Amino acid sequence: MGLGQAIDEQFDRWHLSPAEKEVGLLLLKGLSHKEVAEARAVTEATARQQARAVYKKAGLSGRHDLAAFFLEDLMLPTSTT
Repeated sequence: MGLGQAIDEQFDRWHLSPAEKEVGLLLLKGLSHKEVAEARAVTEATARQQARAVYKKAGLSGRHDLAAFFLEDLMLPTSTT
């Protein structure tokens, strides 16, 4: 399974709306709230609210925890046994 599929499946487990999924992906790509708002043609306040909804549904405290959630398994050393 690729990372994109794993992210999409996790977003489904968190019950994110389509808008929240899009915001989550943009945040994972490193976009600021302002850039997310511009990419989605919404206000920055809306982008921030949707980002907060993503974090709340995921049980995470913010964008760094969101990125770490998906990177954690990739950063672990692989076993050579």
